[in-house]
Amino acid sequence: MPYRTYYDLWRGQNQEDEIVEEMGEEEEDMQKLDEKLKQFEEDELTTYGSSENTPIDDDIPKATRKRNIVFDEERFEETFLKCMICREVYDEDEKAPKMLPCHHTFCLDCLNQMFRVEGEYRQSLTSAFRSMPMAVKICCPTCRDGLICSDQDIKRLPNDTTILELLNYIKLTGKSDVQYCSKHKMQPLNFFCEPCITPVCCDCTVLDHKEKNGHIVMNVEEALKKYTPVLDETITEMDKSIKTVEEKKQALEKAAENIEQIQKELAVQVRQTFDRIRDAIDERERELFNMSEHEIDKKRNEIGDQLAIVHDRESLLAKDRNNLKSAKDTKDISAMFTHHQSAREALGRKVEIPGPSRATKDFAVSFQFNSRAENNIRSTISVFGDVSFK
Repeated sequence: MPYRTYYDLWRGQNQEDEIVEEMGEEEEDMQKLDEKLKQFEEDELTTYGSSENTPIDDDIPKATRKRNIVFDEERFEETFLKCMICREVYDEDEKAPKMLPCHHTFCLDCLNQMFRVEGEYRQSLTSAFRSMPMAVKICCPTCRDGLICSDQDIKRLPNDTTILELLNYIKLTGKSDVQYCSKHKMQPLNFFCEPCITPVCCDCTVLDHKEKNGHIVMNVEEALKKYTPVLDETITEMDKSIKTVEEKKQALEKAAENIEQIQKELAVQVRQTFDRIRDAIDERERELFNMSEHEIDKKRNEIGDQLAIVHDRESLLAKDRNNLKSAKDTKDISAMFTHHQSAREALGRKVEIPGPSRATKDFAVSFQFNSRAENNIRSTISVFGDVSFK
């Protein structure tokens, strides 16, 4: 048997096994769904009685009548919206759903790969093909029906409009926004239990949130319609509160900006006031320094004049004494009487030299700075000025 035949048989057998496995999973899902439907019907009959005795339009709550069976969206996408070869979701570009003459659908990318693999295989069998063949035979992975085509023929295959419409429907309904039940996997939360204040799925309404146990279950749309006005009222009140808070925030931000300017102006006023006080103190200090220097200079001149008189008196007395002593030593009687008379005249001549004051026993000069108002000034400065806030 040729290698290609073995290859086709092996690939076809694997694909058939996959199809059988998927069909088994679908049957198991359908069986579970039938069990849930049966349990739901039994619960409805227990709650509301036989449908022959109780009119549906009068006794059964409207919310219950509007319930329907929600299909498994993940399984639906896996079965109808994904390519059976690459298991990727169809789109309108490279993954466009192309329908073969046998009415089986696969994505354009997988069909192109099948064409390329088949062409490379044909090219490897003989050296007659230096390049890829223009047309090859590809087989449907599902039914093994053959199709001789080129790459352009694959592109011209018709799109599966049903799949494209389903893709558009899923896109419009926003499947990605659906919330699923955490307890019953893959069941969307399409209902709302009012006493429990929680969204529930179809299984929850049958198993955990039975209306005979006091649970009031309604569709999500009805719950939204009922509670939307309440939410709108709360949102309106919150908007008013937010507006009030925003106004206060703006006022506080403006006050924060103003207080920075006020701080600068206040600092300038305090600095200028104390600068003026410091200038006045400095001026008074200079006046006292000048006054002290003037008095000291005056006293210094008086002492200098007194020293000059004392020096002159000292020189005269020392001269007369020396002359008298010399005449005595030489025993010159004439000179002795002459110098004696001169000495007596010098002693008798009175020289006015201001002596020490009664307060002091010498000629020491004493000055004292009178700071009698210092304590008062310091007390005044300690309470000087004030900052008042409004």
